Amino acid sequence: MFKRPPLSSANQLVNGSVALTLLFMAAACGNNTERPDTPRDTSVETPETSVETEVTPTGLVLPAVWASRNLDNPITSVGVAGGPGSTIAISFEDGSLQLLNFEGERITDPAPLNVAQLGNGQYTLISGTPLTVFPGIGTDGELKAYLHGGVIEAPLEYELSIETSGQVKGLCSARPLEDSDGIMRLAFWTVGAQSLLQSGRVIEVGDALVFLADEPVNAARPITACVLEPEGAKVFAAPVTEAINLERNGRQHVITLDESGSLTLIGAEGENTPITIRDGITVRVPGVIGGLAGTGDARGGGYPGGLIVMGGSISTTEHNAVMIDPSELTLAPLGVPVVSGQD
Repeated sequence: MFKRPPLSSANQLVNGSVALTLLFMAAACGNNTERPDTPRDTSVETPETSVETEVTPTGLVLPAVWASRNLDNPITSVGVAGGPGSTIAISFEDGSLQLLNFEGERITDPAPLNVAQLGNGQYTLISGTPLTVFPGIGTDGELKAYLHGGVIEAPLEYELSIETSGQVKGLCSARPLEDSDGIMRLAFWTVGAQSLLQSGRVIEVGDALVFLADEPVNAARPITACVLEPEGAKVFAAPVTEAINLERNGRQHVITLDESGSLTLIGAEGENTPITIRDGITVRVPGVIGGLAGTGDARGGGYPGGLIVMGGSISTTEHNAVMIDPSELTLAPLGVPVVSGQD
């Protein structure tokens, strides 16, 4: 079991003992809750045409190929765990947290956990128990971990006891480096120090999770989004609101979302390519985007080039997680996508 550690420079995970006992008891039952991948035929997802549409998108066009059923509340954040733990985590306006699979089907009901923001999750073993771990920020401004695995019916919340200079404003996360141990890399900034990115990695030591901090990074402007690449952190300022990194076969594909709802591919040399998401026959892109996340390694749903998940509202009563296929980008030879308007 996880134990509350004494205060020290290596801050550990603070846990709810009752919930964790239930988790490991459930895991000990040996039930297998893995879901088989279901290949998806996206060949019918062709762009809708309209006699009123005369403007041809320029840049990179990616198709929206699937969507969840209508969700209960407006979406405020999205996190994705790729690899063997392929799962989507969604937080809602009321602070609840719900997990979906890559088919857009509900794994759990919304759990009242007071979630404000989510980072990308990682699949790992903790004390021998297979879990998917999503980092996040609670509505109290504290760093949290949300765990799910075994046969439990709802995600569990744990407070990450990491020393901060105030309430946490934003975060990003990524898988561990190839030559490093740990569950995930984690970076964050606070309300009181919005130009200082604090980063490190979360590792398991005995029966506890420990955050090992790296040297902080100073930014020239207040940070609004970040991604963690193998070479280090990349930070963004307004008007960018979110950033994701689709890492595949050693290549990094960084995409940003700005205040106007526009998506941009950030090239290795800083060049910008606009991205347009194309509606499918039955799939509509949200008019109000509440969250964006992605992975280059999708093990479910039939996405060979990874997956982008966009959460948002179609109308005041329609709230969906929309699945976007980035294969034209991630599977392009030499990492150079074919974009509209180019020879």
